[in-house]
Amino acid sequence: MKAVSRTPMRVAKTPRVHQTTEKQRRDTAEKAKDPVNVFCRVRPLQSDADLTSLRVKNSTTIALNPQDQLLQHHKQNGAQREIQYIFKHVFQSDATQQDVFASVAQPLVENLVRGRNSLLFTYGVTGSGKTYTMTGNLRHRGIMPRCLDVLFRTISDFQAKKFVFKPDKLNGFEILSEEDALLERQQEMNLRFAGSGRFAYRNKDSDPEIASQASVEPTPLLGLDEDNMYSVFVTYIEIYNNSVYDLLEDSGIQKTLQSKIIREDAQHHMFVHGVTEVEVKTVEDALDIFQMGQKKKRMGHTVLNAESSRSHSVFNIRLVQAPTDSQGENVVQDRHNITVSQLSLVDLAGSERSSRTKNTGERLREAGNINNSLMTLRKCLEYLRENQQATSNGFAPKKIPYRESKITHMFKNYFDGEGQVSMIVCINPRMEDYDENMQVMKFAEMTQEVQIARATPMKMDLGLTPGRRKANKLFKIAVNNLNELGIPEAKDLEVDVALVYSLGPDFPTYQMDSPEAEFKIQELMHYLEQRIEKRKRLRGNLDIKCDNFRQMLMNLDRDNMQLRTELASLKAVYKQERDRSSALEKKVRIHESSIDVLNNTLSKRDRQIEELTFKLNEKENLLTQKEHEKEKQKKKFSSKMAVESDKNKRELEIKLRQQREKLHERMRIKDEKLRLVSNILQSEDLPSMPRSQSSEDLLNDKDRGPFTARTESSVPATRTDIYATPRHGVAAANNRHRRSRSAGDKWLEHRAANPVPLGTIMQPFLKNRKSVTKLTDMKTLTEHGANKYCLVSQEADTDGDVETKLYKGNVIPTCGGGAQVVFNDVECLKQKSPVHSPTRKRPSNGTMSAMGVISALPSTVTSVQDVASRCNLGIEGHSSKKTKI
Repeated sequence: MKAVSRTPMRVAKTPRVHQTTEKQRRDTAEKAKDPVNVFCRVRPLQSDADLTSLRVKNSTTIALNPQDQLLQHHKQNGAQREIQYIFKHVFQSDATQQDVFASVAQPLVENLVRGRNSLLFTYGVTGSGKTYTMTGNLRHRGIMPRCLDVLFRTISDFQAKKFVFKPDKLNGFEILSEEDALLERQQEMNLRFAGSGRFAYRNKDSDPEIASQASVEPTPLLGLDEDNMYSVFVTYIEIYNNSVYDLLEDSGIQKTLQSKIIREDAQHHMFVHGVTEVEVKTVEDALDIFQMGQKKKRMGHTVLNAESSRSHSVFNIRLVQAPTDSQGENVVQDRHNITVSQLSLVDLAGSERSSRTKNTGERLREAGNINNSLMTLRKCLEYLRENQQATSNGFAPKKIPYRESKITHMFKNYFDGEGQVSMIVCINPRMEDYDENMQVMKFAEMTQEVQIARATPMKMDLGLTPGRRKANKLFKIAVNNLNELGIPEAKDLEVDVALVYSLGPDFPTYQMDSPEAEFKIQELMHYLEQRIEKRKRLRGNLDIKCDNFRQMLMNLDRDNMQLRTELASLKAVYKQERDRSSALEKKVRIHESSIDVLNNTLSKRDRQIEELTFKLNEKENLLTQKEHEKEKQKKKFSSKMAVESDKNKRELEIKLRQQREKLHERMRIKDEKLRLVSNILQSEDLPSMPRSQSSEDLLNDKDRGPFTARTESSVPATRTDIYATPRHGVAAANNRHRRSRSAGDKWLEHRAANPVPLGTIMQPFLKNRKSVTKLTDMKTLTEHGANKYCLVSQEADTDGDVETKLYKGNVIPTCGGGAQVVFNDVECLKQKSPVHSPTRKRPSNGTMSAMGVISALPSTVTSVQDVASRCNLGIEGHSSKKTKI
């Protein structure tokens, strides 16, 4: 959207008139001013039962009655008080859309054609008919489509080709050549075929509220300059929550619109930066563009209005015109000759009271922003009126807060500059809207006192023949007719529509026989004298122009010679630079080829490094795996060696103990024999030896070995001292002894001081037990009343796994007051590794022979011997000691 303050609008980059801001203000103050034209339109009542709060007295006056008076209308004799408001024109409820357009908008379209700027906005409370007045509905078109229809019917035969004028994005336009315009048209055609951009919304059903053709065709306007070419551009923006959005922006994938900013160009004209300006050639194109923007406009439902506008919408119609060349066929390629005029149609959102609309959340926030912007508009107009009154009285003017709202900031140039401003106040006559209508009336009354500078368009006088375009067209038609008639000389005919000097208007008409003939003759003589004087001035001006033109040609020739000399020197420099550039390009190509070779070599080396790194990682992984296996084997063999060493040591100890026991047994037999011999010698009667072994048994025991006797009796044989009396024998015990079951089992658990924790699921459970680590006294076995004995043994097998054995037995009392243990059960708990080697390495025969162990001895015997030695300590409670003889 582009809002400007002067007419005609100029290109921002190269303004034709260079004036400062102070000078513009001074010129504006000196120009004639017109008040803001305020019209009033009354909406029909929705129901006949509704009460109205106003009365239309005539075509310019409305009377507003207070609510209390309406409620007491039955009092006929009471004093009638009412408030009257005067407008430029009042449209009653039966007024048609054509009546409103003809009185309000058609003069603004005429200003647009003549190069003047205009602003029209609708104002009122929500639901008062503002949008209906501006756009219309299915059966009755509003002001906007009617303005477009009249405009295109007026300039239909004088439109320029598309893209001859192109926006420069800085509130101005530039003129494209025929080739550039053709490229732009081809690009638009490609987008139309592809259905992208804004053409994605085309070829759909038009909005019936604006596309209706039910009205009468309007007549074209007069006063059009037929020697100009015209193009129409439209923009459509909205101001939502005090932010400016472009409704014609192609947002693409992004659904939300981006807010725009309002800027000021070089001539201090306000415009929306980056707004989309679309060139249209027909009314249908313009309505399609409007429909595309209407789909993005914010609408909402409230209690007072089913489709309430939640933003201010601004639809701008910009008419760009430029004179044609001497032949009247093409636009003069000079952007300084462009004249831009603008008609802004503003549909303001209605003011609301939250107590009536019951808005909450987002709707309440929207209503607050709408009311704030309308309040700022009212404040700016009030300050503007006070400043105009203060200036005439010599007081200092106030600063007008245009920037507090986007709507006032955008149209700042209309109020500070020049252009025609009109406003339609829409009124809902219901009694419920009395308070809101009162505020609207006060605002309208104040607005009519604001004065706006009258627009004075600048006509471009290029010295070209008026009517040249039509004359050239008629000449071509005549030439074509002559060619069809077969006249060959028609091709050589030329029409002179070049520069001319005009001596003034045509001679006035008169009649010699009229009563005023003498007066007419005097007027004609005066007119001839003026023409003769004007001709002299024109001739003098022509001589001056010829001399100036001759001097200009001489200067141009001199400048041409200088430029030729400079061109020759520049050509020589250009040739040197071109040769130097060629040499540099060759070097660059050589270096580029070298760089390519180096890059290829580098990539090969990188691939080789990657391959070697991969292989190195594999080797390191293999090496690490082998190291782990080596450590595992080392630990395994270390445990096996420790087990074998302990085993060999135990076997040697057992062997040594066996040898000692054999010697002790032999000594005992000898001592016994000596004792028997001594007794025989001392006495003739041999004492009886109850429970004593004979010499033959002792000899047999010598042959069988000590482990056989211990294994069969489950209790190691007690040692008989050779110095004991013959009356003492071995303590007797009953192996069939059974304790009462009602007393329960009491266990005596004999285990190591620091046992290895068991990792098995099944754990040994002994109810009512007592654990001991040493068994050196018989009292430990008998004083607790234990009837069960358990010996816990832990050792490592050949694979290094822990093996736990539980030797269980019954504690049987003896006749001597002691006790003996009879073993009857062995439990083995063992954990194995899931990855251990199934093969076992057994010691060779040579190794065992070297250690002094008999090779034929089974492993089970060795194990039994080991257990027997442990049980000896556990059962007897003390280790065997040699008795000194």
